[in-house]
Amino acid sequence: MEKGKYDYKSGNMLIKPTDEEDVWNSKWDIYLVEKGDHTKVGWFSFEGEKETGTVPIQIELLPLYRGRGLGTNALKMAREWAFLHRDVYEIEAFADRENSEYISALQKSGFIYREDATIFKNQNERYSVVRPKTVWTGIYIVIGVFVGVALGIVISIPWVGLVIGLGIALALGTYMDSSERRHRRDITGNKFDKYKTKGK
Repeated sequence: MEKGKYDYKSGNMLIKPTDEEDVWNSKWDIYLVEKGDHTKVGWFSFEGEKETGTVPIQIELLPLYRGRGLGTNALKMAREWAFLHRDVYEIEAFADRENSEYISALQKSGFIYREDATIFKNQNERYSVVRPKTVWTGIYIVIGVFVGVALGIVISIPWVGLVIGLGIALALGTYMDSSERRHRRDITGNKFDKYKTKGK
């Protein structure tokens, strides 16, 4: 199987768009990879009406491969891939309330029921997963400690090096987090303020 530039592999699964020219409106094939063999087990797509910051997802597994956790894994991979894109902050899915297997796969892959947007007339319930906010400050502080200790050893005054390293790290982390929050707000407004869940 020829490798495409958007192929995304995790463990023994591979997702691959059928149209690399329009990945957001393409079907993505889901493959199980075992001993070098690629077996198509289903597909998913981001096709459908997109709102600013939000993309829809739908998934279908071949009957033979249902009930094995493959749908959950494929949804996790699709979520990870979509959130690599800076302007994507939410992925939504609609499920028939009678389809317990699909709802279970959504929940196991991090999707949360959104009661405010459920379409009752069609018996469809809305689930979504929201990209977590960035934590650059924490990451930079950890790096700052190591850099500060190294700098302190070089200048023979450990506490001065640590203070310098932490100060620079705190400034950089705060700037990065603030910049990302501004971008998120510019793209989505206060759309996610109502979600008081861990998916926020």
